[in-house]
Amino acid sequence: MILNVNAAEKAVRAAERRGLDIPATVREAAAVDAAVNAAMRAPDPERPPVPATAADVAATVQQYALDLQAADLTRRAAGRFNEDARLLYAQAVFDAVPAWIGGLQKEFATLTAALAKAAAKLPDELDPARIPWNNPAVTAPYQRAEGIAVQLDQLVADRADIVAAAGGDGGRDNALFAVATLPEPTADAVLDRQWPRLAQVVSGWRELRHQHVARWVYLARQPDLTLGLATPGEVRQRAGAVEAWRNATHAAAAALSRAGAAEQVRRVLAA
Repeated sequence: MILNVNAAEKAVRAAERRGLDIPATVREAAAVDAAVNAAMRAPDPERPPVPATAADVAATVQQYALDLQAADLTRRAAGRFNEDARLLYAQAVFDAVPAWIGGLQKEFATLTAALAKAAAKLPDELDPARIPWNNPAVTAPYQRAEGIAVQLDQLVADRADIVAAAGGDGGRDNALFAVATLPEPTADAVLDRQWPRLAQVVSGWRELRHQHVARWVYLARQPDLTLGLATPGEVRQRAGAVEAWRNATHAAAAALSRAGAAEQVRRVLAA
């Protein structure tokens, strides 16, 4: 596991923006890191005034030299603690990430439910060039959906900042699987050739990458998708389910009989 301090700092800022609880462990680790950082950058002690008599100069200079040396040694010593303090902070943030993602779920569910209601009042085709903008029955829910889409984008962006502290998502179509999941493949579903329909759900989402509102509405309308924010590592799991669907479907197609297909599918899904 590689801990990223900069990502941890962004994650905390995102959590604060969202009003999420910052654990005491994170706050204490941040305080430790700040204290070490302050010690590393402590200024030199203020120079004393020139003594009034020549007899006092040597002692004054000597004491000031000791003070400067102590300050320099303190900064150098603090530097020896810097990496450990930074990693302590990053680890505390890493540990907090799952709870923060969980804390975003309620807002995400509320927004997507509102989006589904607006989507029910919109036409199937949401190309801005084809929307009848003079029809309030369409423009009103569209504007509502547009406002929700903006809020969802902001929420998903904050989720991305938070998850980055745990290594990020990775994988193809991670923007989709960060917010939605397909059903897990089963042998019966594969043999019933359900994958082509599910594959079309994914490809349809990709085709809308330049249509901001339509893409969110599309997700809200898909009965095969379950909307929910992914926790760290879950995006890869969701993407892995897609690969399992694809591989099992290919295995079934290559078999010479349904019994052989069933056996091959079970073998792929068990791998």
